[in-house]
Amino acid sequence: MSKNNLFVMRGKARLSSMSTVIIMLAVLLLFAVLNMAQGINFLSASNLSTIVNQACFLIIVGIGQSLVILMGGINLSMGAVMAFTTVMWGDMLLKNSGIHPLIPSVLIVASAALIGCLSGLMITKLHITPYIATFAVMYAFRGLAWVYLRNRVIYSLNEGFRQIAIGRLFKVGGFSVTMPMVIAAGFLLLFFILLRHTNMGRRWYFTGANPVAAKFSGINTDRVIIAAYTLSTALAGFAGLMYMARLNSTEPGLAGKTHFEAITVSLIGGFAMSGGYGNIWGVAGGAIVVYTIQAGMNSLQLPGELQSMINGLLIIFAVFLNNTLANKKMQLDNDVAEAVMQKNQLARMKRGL
Repeated sequence: MSKNNLFVMRGKARLSSMSTVIIMLAVLLLFAVLNMAQGINFLSASNLSTIVNQACFLIIVGIGQSLVILMGGINLSMGAVMAFTTVMWGDMLLKNSGIHPLIPSVLIVASAALIGCLSGLMITKLHITPYIATFAVMYAFRGLAWVYLRNRVIYSLNEGFRQIAIGRLFKVGGFSVTMPMVIAAGFLLLFFILLRHTNMGRRWYFTGANPVAAKFSGINTDRVIIAAYTLSTALAGFAGLMYMARLNSTEPGLAGKTHFEAITVSLIGGFAMSGGYGNIWGVAGGAIVVYTIQAGMNSLQLPGELQSMINGLLIIFAVFLNNTLANKKMQLDNDVAEAVMQKNQLARMKRGL
């Protein structure tokens, strides 16, 4: 194979690896054109700032869901954990509680982590499938939240605490950089380093791709899976803090659909349900796609029923396109590897002659 053909194949592989970016740009362009017909500048700096800011909350739960999808699992308990933990410790975050916000914040995240550890133990030690285990945890803790708080709503929270969700740091042109953006970027960077540049991350990818081979190679796969569910649900607890701070309240019905949104974000972001594949940066693109669709339809003032239908169709298309491009990238990577191997073999034969 010639150098030009190899260069083209590598270029196509890189382009296919940018599937989430392509989907994000396509969705932004679609709603920019549709809104332009209505005289609305959808791509204004202030509107883009709003979309990114809203997406930050979903980026955090998307990272959490991606960690277990990387294991070939799923976490349906995220929204219920967000509701239960914030309801359980939320009174300590009220303006007149007299308690430093850091204490209940740590308790919320720690409680969420314990629930995630429980899910991981059910999956690894009791051999309950991830869907059933986290489905049961979802119902149990959503029910506990209702039993604990009943029809009461916790509201009027500590203003200092609320800055994690509503704080604005500075403006670049008309684009506002907010605290949620900084927090989401920090989590993305942290988990990128963890998954791509540590032995722990490599064990997670190996376990997700082939748990049997990982176990035979000496990896404690049970420990890896428990750690994934613990971290996943701890992130849900932190996201619960941010949802609570943004709404200035919490109640047992908080984040009722968040687990489904997190799954959508992960799949659009390039993670495969079969496990062992995905890039954490894709979660940011997936979250922006979801909120762009929502914001675009709201600006067009479409009826709620029509929005639900269009939202479902666009998400199906985005996931389908992402999977198609991801499969294409894998095929091209294999072709490139094979071509390089043939090229090296040919070079060795020539040297032998």
